[in-house]
Amino acid sequence: MALEGQVRSVARDNSSAVDLVTAEIRRAVLTGALAAGEQFSIRDLALQLGVSHIPIREALRRLESQGLIVLRQARSAAVAPLSIADMEAIYRLRTVIELPLAGTSAGRHSPEQVTRLHELLEMSRDHDPERAWQAHYDLHAALVHPAANEWDERVLHTLWFATERYSHLVFDPTQITEEERAYRYGRHKVLVDAALAGDAAAMSAALDEHLSTNRERIREFIARLESEQNPS
Repeated sequence: MALEGQVRSVARDNSSAVDLVTAEIRRAVLTGALAAGEQFSIRDLALQLGVSHIPIREALRRLESQGLIVLRQARSAAVAPLSIADMEAIYRLRTVIELPLAGTSAGRHSPEQVTRLHELLEMSRDHDPERAWQAHYDLHAALVHPAANEWDERVLHTLWFATERYSHLVFDPTQITEEERAYRYGRHKVLVDAALAGDAAAMSAALDEHLSTNRERIREFIARLESEQNPS
């Protein structure tokens, strides 16, 4: 299938080809330019991105490990389908790993880390959608950083990447009213305030409520999509 307009060439960028290809395919999946279940050939993808097959294959393997891509055969792949069961599993693992780390991290951020938390909170309501979304991602990482070891962060980054495609369904940063922007900012401010207050139980409870609310909104959205696609 042709991919013109769905992914953008990365041939002129000087960064790592694999990193660039990974980022561009992830962007296309998260924004829906490459829709859930859509199949494409590695050859077409290489032509559209302006790189060889080698970085394409490595990028697809990375994205498969993050749950975004399914490698079909040697020459083709598909965007992983949306699934309530898949989404529930991701959030269940986040709850098991992220909550205790956030609780333990409460009150343990250095002055520099506190400043960074406030910066990320402000950036999370930026009108540039990519900047706002990256700040949201980095904020969750910063909240658990004082208590997280290398393996904690490695696993959580995989889960956060996997969460992104589901979060984009409901919390699309390119389609947001000022009221919704303020609402999202307020919800994340609750997390930052709890982290800085140093109350482990309150921090864990705040993050649990945050994740539970997101999970419910995403579940309802997917159920509605499935109902529209398969009317009785």
